[in-house]
Amino acid sequence: MRTIRIATRASKLALAQSHYVAFCLKSISNDINISIVGVSTKGDRDRSDFLYKTGTVGFFTSEVENALLDSKADLAVHSFKDLPTAIRPGLIIAAVPQRENPADALVCSKEAVSIEALPKAATVGTSSLRRIAQVKNIRPDLDCVPLRGNVETRIAKVGSGHIGAIIIAAAGLNRLGLSEKITAVLPPKIFVPAPAQGALAVQIREDDIELEEIVKKLDVKEARITAETERCVLAAMHGGCSIPLGVHARIEDDNIFVDAVISDLDGKNLIRRSAVAPVEKSVDCAERLANELLDAGGKKILDEIRIDRALNNRADGLDPGI
Repeated sequence: MRTIRIATRASKLALAQSHYVAFCLKSISNDINISIVGVSTKGDRDRSDFLYKTGTVGFFTSEVENALLDSKADLAVHSFKDLPTAIRPGLIIAAVPQRENPADALVCSKEAVSIEALPKAATVGTSSLRRIAQVKNIRPDLDCVPLRGNVETRIAKVGSGHIGAIIIAAAGLNRLGLSEKITAVLPPKIFVPAPAQGALAVQIREDDIELEEIVKKLDVKEARITAETERCVLAAMHGGCSIPLGVHARIEDDNIFVDAVISDLDGKNLIRRSAVAPVEKSVDCAERLANELLDAGGKKILDEIRIDRALNNRADGLDPGI
């Protein structure tokens, strides 16, 4: 019997995701024993401000990947959207299991079917630059405030009245059995989610051929293609994970449809583009869409973000490399 050690962030959501993968693995073979290795990441420890100001690559994943590379674990489960687009040398994504709902969800203290229906000047909790930009584009009067911590903590902020609403991935609520907390699901074509949101990445060492043969049975072709296409757009933008970019891909028949948006922080300069191509041309489609966004003003937006990030780092006495 082989023992498989699964490395994961120690948050309740990350553990739920890892237990889901463990369940799927056991459904494949009874001849395995699984243990969970909880890892504390920089993203879990530092909850001080908006995520985009850090500019850190692998904010929620680097330490988990280190556990694999140091042979303290055999497999890692990540929220695919948290992984840098450049996969660490020595590691591979062996499977992308069935994808959850990629949409964002609105959770608020009062019934509201949309962002438009929120009370005037309401506070909206989120530390995502992408969400802030799209919220501001729809409702410039809303006050976006930093909000970090686990899912239950964020929801509690709404229940206590400290925040009027939060925007959070529907997938996380669904995986935690908290779907009833969702006030409204935001349509991905309108409020575009993060690249690979709702998808999991099952990562292993590239030289573990035996484990790869087991794990690849969890791979769902459509989930992998759509998530990787969205990440291709992100990679082609050369902006890192914490940029105001939303991408959503879907497959219909033999075609892939991709919607993308990039915006400045104020939501005043919001650029939308869409593309369609045969599924086998998904990478070309993603790169073409990214170039359209850059040429339409996306490059200027990203340059401004890099300058702002460098200034923040300099003010904090950090390396201002951009």
